[in-house]
Amino acid sequence: MAENIQTQNTDEIDLSVFFKKIESFFKSILLGIIMFFRFLWKHKIRLLILLLIGIFLKLFITTQISRIYVSELLVRSNFGSTEYLYGKIKSINSKIDKEDTLYLKNVFGKNHHRVKELEVVPVIDVYHMMDNTDGKQELFKLLFEEFGDIAFLEEDINVNEYPNHKVRVFINGAEENKNIADALLIFLLDNSFYNDLKLDHLESYSEQLKENKIMISQIDSIIEHRNNKTPKPGNNAVNFEISQDLSLLLKQKQNILLNNLELKTALTSENEVIKVIASSYGLLSEKRNLIYTILPFILAAVYCLVYFSNYLVKRILRFVN
Repeated sequence: MAENIQTQNTDEIDLSVFFKKIESFFKSILLGIIMFFRFLWKHKIRLLILLLIGIFLKLFITTQISRIYVSELLVRSNFGSTEYLYGKIKSINSKIDKEDTLYLKNVFGKNHHRVKELEVVPVIDVYHMMDNTDGKQELFKLLFEEFGDIAFLEEDINVNEYPNHKVRVFINGAEENKNIADALLIFLLDNSFYNDLKLDHLESYSEQLKENKIMISQIDSIIEHRNNKTPKPGNNAVNFEISQDLSLLLKQKQNILLNNLELKTALTSENEVIKVIASSYGLLSEKRNLIYTILPFILAAVYCLVYFSNYLVKRILRFVN
């Protein structure tokens, strides 16, 4: 009996110590918040002066130094040229890092020195990945089960699965951004292998359209001939046969017309190895110019850091002594 009472007392003591530690923890957090706001209020004049200095420096730097602008091309890679596109962008970035002016001048022309970096990213298309062609739905399910979410869509291995991509050119200064981006596009399109492949495909599409036109003409002629037939009254077998033939011919004509639409779309969308769908030029890159925006806050943060470092050093020295 006495042992049970002693155990209960011990548990109550342990719980009280635990709750006291929690209380002490939250008190320290609240105390820290209060001290932080007291610090801001006490040093408000200095912090305000630093913010004003930071704003002045930001305005001065942005007027004296050219900022980074971005030109973006939304492109479609045709004839399996996705790996070629990504390989070329990677190669050009490597030349920019190595400052290979001869190579870069061949790509961008006289403004090559203003190009800071290139970037290419796929336009993630979940519905395209889930297309049932070649068992893509099953592959999508397997990858989803393995990863537990759709993060695998952004993996490099899936780049070839997306037809559309964004090519970004980061340029120092706002002048001639379009000319620089156009020069890059001309360089990317200069590939004999893919250009020959493009010509073969376009020629094949045109020939198929001509054949489809002949087939539609033949089907129309047969349908007209069938319609002119006058079956004997009451001959249901003949009526059924003619109706069935007409249904098959009309279905075949519909399929050919759908195929014509696909071929005409291909002739428009695949008339270039890398087809530009949309473009924007000379936009200020917020990401690359972020340092200028937050400069006033950086100065204030540095002041706070120096002050608290001195405060901690004094507390440590006081504790040691």
